[in-house]
Amino acid sequence: MEKLNSLIDLSGKVAVVTGAAGGIGARIVQTLRAAGATVVPTDIQPQPGQDDFMTLDVGEVAQIDALAATVAQRHGRLDIWVSNAGMLARSPALELTPQAWDRSLNVNLRSAVFGARAAARHMAPGGAIVNLSSYAGLKARPNCVDYAAAKAGVHHATKCLALEFGERGVRVNAIAPGYIDTVMSSWMHADAALRDQYLAKIPLGRLGEPQEVANGVLYLVSPLSSYVTGHTLVIDGGCMHG
Repeated sequence: MEKLNSLIDLSGKVAVVTGAAGGIGARIVQTLRAAGATVVPTDIQPQPGQDDFMTLDVGEVAQIDALAATVAQRHGRLDIWVSNAGMLARSPALELTPQAWDRSLNVNLRSAVFGARAAARHMAPGGAIVNLSSYAGLKARPNCVDYAAAKAGVHHATKCLALEFGERGVRVNAIAPGYIDTVMSSWMHADAALRDQYLAKIPLGRLGEPQEVANGVLYLVSPLSSYVTGHTLVIDGGCMHG
């Protein structure tokens, strides 16, 4: 990570990362800090001892707006916003309840849109927003129609936001991870045969690591991607083609 970050200097930049208590979120925070950024980690669950941590329920738009304003006021700027918070409760469509559908779209889609809106209000030209999506939003998967629909919405919303915020000099991109070795993918480890079945569809033959997703975020918020906006970067070991 040191060699990668030596190419990217985010010193003086202020970033917010939602869902920072999870495996991917925590690694994003570490990676941005290693590149020199001041990072405000947020999560619905309090995290005692974390520098600059702020509690945030991304399902509450008023909280998102208030947090963005507070960070901008406290640090004098807001340059980077990473909407990483998400949830996956696997369920066959025949068993999906309206309440579960609403909760999934609220956390996985609405929070990304309103997070981007809140952040953009405080960003100067050069600001960067990254929405964490999923390859499930690009390729149909069973037992997660709510999650997949929400993530598909993130991809298109990212394009729309990029069009609107471009005139402000703010870039908006997304990342679509495949199967990453986190708690969210723990369901496949309970059945070795099922896990091997999924791994067989990944050309690189393994699960991704949280650091590999964090590297993608680092690229999309850095000057290396200064002419990239409205794009979804797929980080999936090739499983989109498997």
